[in-house]
Amino acid sequence: MQAESVIDQPTDQPSPSPRDAGASQPAPGRRDPFASIDVSKDLRKNSVRGASYMSMARIAGLVLRIGSTGVLARMVSQSDFGLIGMTAVFTNFLAIFMDVGLSQATIQRPEINHRQISTLFWINVALSVLIAVVFAASAPLIAMFYNNAMELVTIIPVLALSFIFGGLGLQHSALLTRNMRYSVLAASEVGSSVAGVIAAIVMAKAGMGYWSLVGLALAPPIVKTLMLWAALRWMPSLPSRGNGVKSMLKFGGDVLGFNVVNYFSRQAGSLLIGRYCGANPLALYDRAYSLLLMPLGQINGPLGAVSIPALSRLQKEPDRFARYYLNAILLICSLSIPVIAGLTIFSDQVVLLWLGESWMATSEIFRLLAVAALIGGISNPAGWLLIALGETKRYRTMGVVNSLVIVAGFTAGVFLGPKVPGQQGSLQGVAIGYSLAMILTFIPYWAWSLKGTPVKLRQVMGTMMVPTVSCLPAGLAAWWILQQAGRIDAWGMVLAAIAAFGIIYAGVLLFGFRKLSFFRNIAGEFRK
Repeated sequence: MQAESVIDQPTDQPSPSPRDAGASQPAPGRRDPFASIDVSKDLRKNSVRGASYMSMARIAGLVLRIGSTGVLARMVSQSDFGLIGMTAVFTNFLAIFMDVGLSQATIQRPEINHRQISTLFWINVALSVLIAVVFAASAPLIAMFYNNAMELVTIIPVLALSFIFGGLGLQHSALLTRNMRYSVLAASEVGSSVAGVIAAIVMAKAGMGYWSLVGLALAPPIVKTLMLWAALRWMPSLPSRGNGVKSMLKFGGDVLGFNVVNYFSRQAGSLLIGRYCGANPLALYDRAYSLLLMPLGQINGPLGAVSIPALSRLQKEPDRFARYYLNAILLICSLSIPVIAGLTIFSDQVVLLWLGESWMATSEIFRLLAVAALIGGISNPAGWLLIALGETKRYRTMGVVNSLVIVAGFTAGVFLGPKVPGQQGSLQGVAIGYSLAMILTFIPYWAWSLKGTPVKLRQVMGTMMVPTVSCLPAGLAAWWILQQAGRIDAWGMVLAAIAAFGIIYAGVLLFGFRKLSFFRNIAGEFRK
């Protein structure tokens, strides 16, 4: 079976769409950002190439984050990392409200115009300013919540500026995504990440402690917004009424509803650890969870960005829709499952190299969180399907139910798990509760998602089993080799274990399950 890929690219000369009177025309040689995009041709080729730019940007971002974290971990204390981890729970949550799902509405809507997007732009900016003010004003309360961590009173108002700069670029990013200008988006992602890393390292060398981590968070939204405005050169007009924005707000509201409850459920663990265990245990949890999510983000992000519009255009072709969707799941699982399995097996070595010997306690938390991170990663395509089919109400409801189960797991874990003397809560218990909650909801979540769609549960589970089974002999071989080494820094044996894992996994997947042609077809598009 040939792989149908994962997004569509625009034609070189898209047909013009209706524009509002008085809206400025695009400069000669530039695309009209409001024009309709013809994506009916070359689905596989356009999908693979569309994803390749964002994949490369994600990989570059991953390398930068891992490298910068490794450097900063040797220059900044664990407690400083813990302080920024405390603020991250709030900043990441509040960032959801800057967008309120309006970027997705801009990308998904068949026809848009200058007046609509200008109105959405000012809604985003107004919300960003409001969020920044509320966040800055809440600094004393947040410090009290974390047992009088008074450094947060000065950190939070500065971090609040990131909301304003980020909000100024949301609709520009959405328009570039709608027009599938992935090379520009990729450049902005990498450029802004580089700016953040440079700022953080320079500040850390100057002995600025946790302020260097503030610089790491604040520089990227400033640089990214400047790059997006320079690339698109679209200037919004004043907001207006009666322009069809109401339906876009409703769509965005459904997406926002899911994002809010999903984010809260994932971050509840950090809140509980910070409250009942303290800054240092929170730093361990945050580093372990971040490392697990980083590779999954590099896989799911680009594929999700291209899959939703492609699936939306296949709604009237159920057989092709199902084939495309199952191929996307196979691709995601074939990458995600061995990555998480490998990181779990080699967690001691990864932590030693990435963070240093003083962070080795992170390794245990890493292993306890692995199942939760993996299930979360390979379940993301359930959301793609529901958005593509317009089942946003079900999408939102599923998010609420799933979140309640996860928060219950966190709460039970922090109070019932094994506790370290002097701590009110259990760090290990939170990680165990998270993984158990994800296992409990995995099958029901997928069954609910697929009900009434062209895709069957048995098809999805069967597709996921292929890379899962391929990982078993590879993981056992790698584990056995590591046991023979006797110590975690026997690098010759570690390299041998990594090689054995990769060779056995690839052999079983490509030849045992006969998936060589699937990946060959995808790889072939990069050479055309």
